[in-house]
Amino acid sequence: MKIRTSYGFLLVLALLTSMLPSCTSNSARGEGSKHAHIAPRDSTAPYDGIDISSHQGDIDWAKVASDANIRFVYIKATEGATYQSSHYRRNVEGARRHGILVGSYHYVTSTSAIADQAHNFFMQATRHTQDLIPMLDVEERGSWSRMQLIDSVSKFADMVEKHYGRKPMIYSTIGFYNKNLAPHFNKYPLYIGRYSSAEPVVNWQGRYTVWQFTENGIIPGIDAYVDLCHYHDGGWLDEIAMVHEKGR
Repeated sequence: MKIRTSYGFLLVLALLTSMLPSCTSNSARGEGSKHAHIAPRDSTAPYDGIDISSHQGDIDWAKVASDANIRFVYIKATEGATYQSSHYRRNVEGARRHGILVGSYHYVTSTSAIADQAHNFFMQATRHTQDLIPMLDVEERGSWSRMQLIDSVSKFADMVEKHYGRKPMIYSTIGFYNKNLAPHFNKYPLYIGRYSSAEPVVNWQGRYTVWQFTENGIIPGIDAYVDLCHYHDGGWLDEIAMVHEKGR
C-alpha cells in the first residue's frame, strides 16, 4: 500500500525525533571528566570496576576497556608523605583515554604528619584529572590509638573536601572498619573489602558504596591479579562523580 506523506508531517516527525535522548556508549562508560548521566549498575554483571597500584605493572588499557563490565578504576597515587606511584600518571591517562572513569587513592600511614600526606596526594592527584571522588585507604593503625586514627582520618578527609570540593570515599577491610572506624565515618561513601560471596555488613546501620569482593581477578590487559568490585545494588556512579567547575 502506498502512503502519501505531507511536508508538515515530516517536519513534526523531525522535531519529535530531535527531542528524544541519544543513546551512546559514553552514557554508560563516561567520556573523561565530561561523562553523561551514568546508568545504574546491572545486578547481573559479575563486577563493575577494579582498583590497582604499581603492583599490576604496565597495563594495556585498550584491552582492559574491551571488558564492558569495567566502568571505573581506582588508582593508587600516593602513600605517606613521600611515596608516589611511578605508574600513576600513565594509568590515569590510559584509562581516561579509553573511556574508563578514574578515581585516585592515598594509603594513609601513621609515620608522617597528615598535612604532609595530604600535600603529597594533592600534588599527584590533580583535580582536573579526577572523574570520581578521591579515596583514603585506611587499613592499619600503626602507632596511633583508635582515637588518634579517627582524628587523623577526619583531619585528612576535611582537607580533601576543602581541596576537591567533595567528601572522599573511605576504603578499609570490613573487619578493620567495624573495629576502628565505625560509626564515625558511616556517612561517608565506603569502599569495603570483603573477599567472600557474602556482602559486607557495616556496623551501626552503615552501608557500603563499593564492595571489593576478591583480590584474585583476571582481566585482559593486566598481567597480575587485580581487585574486583561491585557497586551497591541500584546505585548510580553519579553518586561519587566529581563536579568540575569551569576553569578548575
